[in-house]
Amino acid sequence: MNFAVVGAAATLSASIYAPLTALVLVCNLVPNGYQLFVPILIATFAAKYFARLILPYIIYTYDFHLNKG
Repeated sequence: MNFAVVGAAATLSASIYAPLTALVLVCNLVPNGYQLFVPILIATFAAKYFARLILPYIIYTYDFHLNKG
């Protein structure tokens, strides 16, 4: 269960580049979620920086219409 919670936070953080938002949202999902504060904090910031290295665009600014011609 704990790995699923950390994975959900990391995925959300990587997709929207908002680690603190992902941290708070996921910690509030499960009872006593703030006991996992430090592991989720590390995972969300690591996921954000790795996602930024792979693709510099977030889901809100990415242009899905690549073939415009």
